[in-house]
Formats: sequence, structure tokens, C-alpha cells
Amino acid sequence: MPGDLPSSDARHDGPRRKYILITGLVLFASGMGWAALIAAPSSAWYDFLPAFLVAGAGMGCVFPPMTTVAMHDIEPHVAGAASGLLNTNRQVGSVIGTAAVGALLQNRLAAALPSQARQRSVGLPPPIRDKLVAGLTRAANSGAVGSGQSTSFHSQHGIPAPLARQVAQIYQASFTHGYVGSMRPAIVLPIAVLAVAALSCLAIKGRPAQPAQPSAEHDMKAPTTA
Repeated sequence: MPGDLPSSDARHDGPRRKYILITGLVLFASGMGWAALIAAPSSAWYDFLPAFLVAGAGMGCVFPPMTTVAMHDIEPHVAGAASGLLNTNRQVGSVIGTAAVGALLQNRLAAALPSQARQRSVGLPPPIRDKLVAGLTRAANSGAVGSGQSTSFHSQHGIPAPLARQVAQIYQASFTHGYVGSMRPAIVLPIAVLAVAALSCLAIKGRPAQPAQPSAEHDMKAPTTA
């Protein structure tokens, strides 16, 4: 009947989808943690493929149910405002999360890269070693560091040609090992957030079922007694 309320199964369909959402969050966190655990300086792109497939499956189970669950019990006359608020929260969360992970990674790189350079440049002459450590420290603190900067670093600091190859290898190794070591604690932050989000989904509940009210059409067609 047009005037009938949705069935109990329809009313509770949204809250039931929270379990899909929880599964997606757990898979997403598991895939990211797996990638962090297997990451090594010698890793190739295909080493991360299984972990990224798990994380991708988790993302697929997160975004569609998230919108459905969030909008399920919204009254039609406020659906536009609720949708705008949901999208705003998603965008703000994305910006804050990206900034937090980037800041943590930058902080770890600023400590790890100079430390790696000191450990790996013990055999270099002290002046060259000091220049290498100081250059990596400045680059790490400014965020302008990369494995392809070693050549320009040599020319800027006047490193003799016989030592250029050795310094390039030290620079490359310092960057690679420092980045991998810094990436692991940086990934712990989003994994922790995903775990909290998965636990919070357990609190999702639907609106209490409302008693069915007879429709106006049914009242009009009801037989009358003299």
C-alpha cells in the first residue's frame, strides 16, 4: 500500500551495512600494515601488490556503505544539508589526515636521514663527511630531499671526482634506508585511526521502529455501519 511504512527489514538495512563498513576498515588497515611490514630498501613494486589488493578491497567496502549508513535515517527535508555536512566532514578529515601523516613522516625523516648518513660515511674524510651530513640534514628539514639529488649535491659542495661515486652510494643508501625506516611509524597513525573508526561503527543503530498508522485511503474505504 502507498501509505504503509517501510518494513522492519528495510528500516534496519542501513545499520546492518555497518558490518560491511567494519570489514572494509579492517581490510584497509590490514593492507596498509602488511605493506609497512614487508617494506625494505630492496623491495620491488610487485612485492606490495598483494597488500595493496587487500587495502583496495577494503576501500571498496568503505566508501559506498559509509554514505548509505550516514544518510539512511535522514529525513527527506534535510537530506541536502546532511549530504553537504557529510561531504564537508570527509574533505576536512582527508586534509587533516594527510597533513598529520605528512608532518609525522617529515619529522621522522629529519631524524633518520642524518643518522643514516653519519653511520654510513665513517670512512670518508671528515670535511666531506661533515658536508654530506649537513647537506642531508638541511634537505630533510626543508622537505626537499630525494634519491636523485646526490649528483647536484656533489657539484654544489665541490666533492672530488674520485670520491663522488662513493658519496653517491652513501647518499642513496642513507635516503633509502632512512625513508623506509621513517615510513613505518608514519603508517601506524592512519592504521590506529582506522581501528578506532572500525570500533566506533559498532555503535551505529537505526531509529526505533514506529507503530504503523492506518492510511487515509484505508479509512475512507472502510465500511460504515448504520
